[in-house]
Amino acid sequence: MNLFTSLDPSVKKLLGWKMGDEEEKWALKAVESLVKKMQKRKHQGYGTVEDLEYALSHPGSSSNCVTIPRSLDGRLQVSHRKGLPHVIYCRVWRWPNLQSTTDCMFPYDGRSEQICINPYHYHRIEMLGQSKPVPPPSSSSSVVPSSSFSPSSASIGTFSTLSPSAAASLPSASPSASSVSSASPSVPSFRHVHSYPQITHQQFISTNVISDQSALSSASPTAALFTQSPSALSDDDDFMAQQQQRHNAALQQQLCHHSQPCCWCSICYYELNSRVGEPFKVLESIVVIDGFTNPSGAGRICLGLLSNVNRNATIENTRRHIGMGIRLMCTDNNVLLLNQSETAVFVQSRNANFKYSLQPTAVCRVPPGATMLIFDFHLFAGMLEKAKENGYQHVYEIVKMCFVRLSFVKGWGADYPRSDVTSTPCWLEIQLHQPMAWTDAALSQLDPPDHNGVTSVS
Repeated sequence: MNLFTSLDPSVKKLLGWKMGDEEEKWALKAVESLVKKMQKRKHQGYGTVEDLEYALSHPGSSSNCVTIPRSLDGRLQVSHRKGLPHVIYCRVWRWPNLQSTTDCMFPYDGRSEQICINPYHYHRIEMLGQSKPVPPPSSSSSVVPSSSFSPSSASIGTFSTLSPSAAASLPSASPSASSVSSASPSVPSFRHVHSYPQITHQQFISTNVISDQSALSSASPTAALFTQSPSALSDDDDFMAQQQQRHNAALQQQLCHHSQPCCWCSICYYELNSRVGEPFKVLESIVVIDGFTNPSGAGRICLGLLSNVNRNATIENTRRHIGMGIRLMCTDNNVLLLNQSETAVFVQSRNANFKYSLQPTAVCRVPPGATMLIFDFHLFAGMLEKAKENGYQHVYEIVKMCFVRLSFVKGWGADYPRSDVTSTPCWLEIQLHQPMAWTDAALSQLDPPDHNGVTSVS
């Protein structure tokens, strides 16, 4: 049977530029769907069939964007298969071997109602193999944002939208063979790398690094501030009044010298809104959190050992996908996360979000095999010094940066069905002790605001 019999002339013409001989029926359905969408719409400012024909027939020339409306989940279904629209049409007309996988860094972009599918507005970056760890950079480091901030980007293996200048400067990334990047000049440039990428659209250089380091000691009245979870990141209307009473006791201790915390972080494991098991105190600079059942040692936490009588089928299924889990690495400059599992993990780090100009509550998607900088000590130290100049309230506010939240398999936020991390099946809260100790020392030296006469309803 000839697939081109009785086709719309535009469809037949566009199929003439199809690359490869495989999946002709799928390509036909994809092109037919595209042409119908473009012919139905009234607004011609989003590109026409003629614009697409010009782009395909003049691959070396400048061409207009050709867009289609964005679906609710940002994907397009063709013959019972869903994929990102720009991936689908790059496969049809440029690279037949491209795949739309779960490794896409930015699969959802709520800020734009249109998606450009012009295959010549993207280019493929050849990826190198896995690289050895390199010393952490001084001012700009890796991040894998796929968040509620939603920069306009996605990955195939890693599929990113980049500016032309940014694309040229990006280092290699990812376990996958190739990636595609958009040539659109107006899009923020983000992408993940297997070891350490450079952020290309903006860099932060922290100054005024704190040299005094304080312990999160039970002797300090403000230490109790850092022990609550998951409410530790929530606004507490009563905290400031309570803190005033604690501060009076703090003034009498005059902590002049502070030792480093005995463990650099504590890790709490949650299923939905319930903590499972006791907090894990991490002493080793490198720790693995996985889904297996071996007894947890100093450098390994096995979540498979933990039981929960309230565990449902969704949680059980998610736990089965944790697998090799994640690896956390603490250096003098930062904390890094390596995703060792076969599924994505989702990270919310206010420190990393500030570093890369994301919204404070942005959730970053870390594909399998990718590394993300989740905390920059120098950046935090500079921010703490600045906050101390502005008073007690500002110092207290950056305490939220000392907590990093991570969900296995399931994302949360504005672009996901789950709006809060407590709705995800399996997640971790990582409490970083060193920055909390710095903040604890700073709070003990500042006068809390006067809350006399202030109540929760005033």
